[in-house]
Amino acid sequence: MFGFSPLLVALVVTVIALGVSGWWFGVHRRRLAETQAGIAALAGMKWRECAGLVLQALESKGYREAPASRQPGDGGTEFLLDKGSERVLMSYKHGTAYRLGEANVRDFANAVQLAGANSGMLVTLGSAEGFARDIARRFGIELIDGRALWPQMEPFAPAAMVEAIRDQAAGHIRRGQRAGVFASVALGILVFVAGTLGAEEAAPPVAPITGPAIEDTAPAVAAPLSPAEQASAALEELEAVNRLSDEERLQRRLAAASAVTTLEEADSAVWSTASTLVVTMTHADGIDLGLVNEACAILTQYEELRYTRLQLEPPASDGGRTPVRWRQCQ
Repeated sequence: MFGFSPLLVALVVTVIALGVSGWWFGVHRRRLAETQAGIAALAGMKWRECAGLVLQALESKGYREAPASRQPGDGGTEFLLDKGSERVLMSYKHGTAYRLGEANVRDFANAVQLAGANSGMLVTLGSAEGFARDIARRFGIELIDGRALWPQMEPFAPAAMVEAIRDQAAGHIRRGQRAGVFASVALGILVFVAGTLGAEEAAPPVAPITGPAIEDTAPAVAAPLSPAEQASAALEELEAVNRLSDEERLQRRLAAASAVTTLEEADSAVWSTASTLVVTMTHADGIDLGLVNEACAILTQYEELRYTRLQLEPPASDGGRTPVRWRQCQ
């Protein structure tokens, strides 16, 4: 291969693959995993506590809450903030299910005018559609969704929460890094084998050595379990799950979500509830059967996760064109 030995080429390919894998999991995936875990942790807080963290984050940027400014909003709370001579109306919507659209922005723009504010700030742990951002810029409203919100709130979140989020993300990253190392080494081996075979193509063929035929003995195939045996095995597995501690159950849930994340069509997988796994897809083409089958095949390996509900989220680049879909594992 280009005059170099197959071993040298394989080593170079392996080193490059290790570098790419290290950046992907050590920087990109770590940041994404921490953000997703942070959003899930904030969603688990009471809205009043989470809104307080949002106000602390804005206070660090020079905003001050105006006296008696709190007004009940649609699923959230509105606050009047002052920054110098500028008055800003901030609306916080709690929960990851919010998808801010054009109608939300237009309604909030009217609320900004009624409050006598100069501009508005619409904050949510959910997401904002691409067209909604265009409308928001037209009305002078700033949209802050979950991915942009967590980095701003992390310095003000409880230390125990931040540490738990980083530990969870580190667990995902370690598994990904191990997979990256294995894949890089496997790629190097493939390159070495391919280069070696290519170098041997010019060598004269070697006559095969003939000898007595060896009887091909097929391995014994285990007899299928009877229905009674299958039921007994399922009962034993359920009893084993019931004996697990809360920490062991959490580790199994995190391991299952991490395994789903490694699927080609899954960008991330985070538990939103005890029975719902939010899977962000790498692309939204309307076809999710393969992803559902592969994800459910992983989840059904854990008896307590057998009937998990999958919440299939389109990627952020989709711009809200594809709706969220739900599928049930059996």
